[in-house]
Amino acid sequence: MSKHYRGAQNYAALREDLIGVVGRIAGRRRVRPATVTALDDVSFEIHEGESVGLVGLNGAGKTTALKLISRITYPTSGLVRVRGRVGALLEVGTGLHPELTGRENVHLYGRILGLEREAIRSRFDEIVEFAGIGSAIDQPVKQYSSGMRLRLGFSVAAHVEPDLLLVDEAIAVGDAGFQYKCIERMAALVRQGRTLVLVSHDMSAIETLCDRAILLRGGHPASDGPAPDVVREYLISAQRQRVSTQTLPSPSGEGLQITAVSLHDRTGAEVDVVTSDEEMTVRLHYKASQPLRRPIFTIGLSEGSRTCFTVASMLVDGCVPEVIDGEGYVDCTFARLPLQPMAYAIWGEVIGEAGYGEIVDWQQLRRFRVAADIDGLGKSAVTHSMVHGPVKMPYHWTVGPK
Repeated sequence: MSKHYRGAQNYAALREDLIGVVGRIAGRRRVRPATVTALDDVSFEIHEGESVGLVGLNGAGKTTALKLISRITYPTSGLVRVRGRVGALLEVGTGLHPELTGRENVHLYGRILGLEREAIRSRFDEIVEFAGIGSAIDQPVKQYSSGMRLRLGFSVAAHVEPDLLLVDEAIAVGDAGFQYKCIERMAALVRQGRTLVLVSHDMSAIETLCDRAILLRGGHPASDGPAPDVVREYLISAQRQRVSTQTLPSPSGEGLQITAVSLHDRTGAEVDVVTSDEEMTVRLHYKASQPLRRPIFTIGLSEGSRTCFTVASMLVDGCVPEVIDGEGYVDCTFARLPLQPMAYAIWGEVIGEAGYGEIVDWQQLRRFRVAADIDGLGKSAVTHSMVHGPVKMPYHWTVGPK
């Protein structure tokens, strides 16, 4: 299937419209408006009872795919076949009429999905309890907050016993407690043999709930396979993009400029990707326009923020050069890098010999990536290793007697 949208239109003045009319009469071809390709020749099959995650960067075509499956929109070319009752939550308030009360919307949505009145009544209390909106069920939906609309919309979609449940990133709007309830409910539906298609930037949810994942890139399927493998590929591509798009200025201060920051492995070779648990040297290349006596260098490693999880400072170790002048470099070697496979930032500063007066302000100098194997076998091993907790510490579990 493919889906194309009409691109931006240029609204012309009356004079230009008249010129266009004259041109068409004279036989000139009309310039076709530009089109935006959301999905281009995408083909995949989702079998009954499968739980599938659609992942990719913003604009990859994930939401468009769900809209085509739910028949909110139709493909420009190709065919989409869906068998069974579909429950969909593609954005906050999907399927809810703002002028109707919550109670009326529950009955309306259920009837649209083909449920009998008695079947809706038998599930009504469970739907309201899960949504947790209390007496607001008898208020018009237009008076609901976005969180209340989300709660009711998801509750209805998940309790009408859909054969296929489509969920977009909308659950991210809810609070942490409701997100947990949503994930638990989706997991229960999967265990019952329902089919789930989930779009989310929460890779932990994809890895935990889905057995299979499809990576979309620029409207094309880039990868299709077991969820942990696809999640790993997606996270690595996102890290590579984050590192490759760095456009950091050359830091400079009074008489000193950091001209480059390079990384080196234990052999001294320059690298862009370092290996976890191996030695890494950060080399600051400088150019001093005048002799600087006892400058104090500091380097920190972080996940991107100014707050670093480790700092190497000459203020602490006292390894201060007596004087620097002209061009040269300063090396800081980390003997072992116990870091998870993630993207990191190097921060640094240079201050005067008295420990005061910044020559080069504290700022981000460059970004780099750490590569490592994922040894865990847990439900969310890839995500938690590549997203949560940068420092890798050895540990083990012990379960004692009652």
